[in-house]
Amino acid sequence: MSLEELARHLIRYSNLIIAAPFLIGVMRNRYLQKETLIIFYFILNGILFEIISRTIVRLQIKNNLPFFHIYTVIEFFIISWFYWLVFKDYFSKLLIPIVFFTFFIFSLIDSFVFHNVFTFNSYAKSLECIIIVVLSVLYLYKTFNEFQEKDPSDTPVFWINAGFLFYFSGCLFLFTFSNYILTQGKSMAIVTWALHAFFMILMYILIAVGLWRTKIKEN
Repeated sequence: MSLEELARHLIRYSNLIIAAPFLIGVMRNRYLQKETLIIFYFILNGILFEIISRTIVRLQIKNNLPFFHIYTVIEFFIISWFYWLVFKDYFSKLLIPIVFFTFFIFSLIDSFVFHNVFTFNSYAKSLECIIIVVLSVLYLYKTFNEFQEKDPSDTPVFWINAGFLFYFSGCLFLFTFSNYILTQGKSMAIVTWALHAFFMILMYILIAVGLWRTKIKEN
């Protein structure tokens, strides 16, 4: 099997990994509280848009990027909600809502001014990556200050945050230069999206670990 064939298989089947955190979330449903419940909504949102995406492919609609613009805003809203709860006693409660509203306005400008809804919203995705990486690093700073005698990896949020940190930091370069990469030939695009698939698999695995440890936390 060639490298390109392997990359194609990774892209094609990577989304199946979302079943892992979903099933664990269902199994741990009575232990899901606040932050972990929001992450379960994040998983459900991913499943919904995956169904929509596959339906569009079956209907032979050539461009599904308008749905990706919508997904970006919803994804950022859910993750912002998650970090709003994480930092609710650490920062002003208005900070993250202000960040989300600013991102929402910027996303609209990106979709209708800088680009259009039928192209990849690279500016909005890049900004989303930067903001979430900053929030995830701030969480680590906050956590290691608070958990001086206790292992922070015992908490579900630690693993979920790690998933977001790895995914959004790994994909920052890919999203920033995505529209340029797509003009460099099909092989380059396949390798790029295979890297994206790898980071996505890593994120969902770490989220699954976090949801699995929810029961330990609640006990």
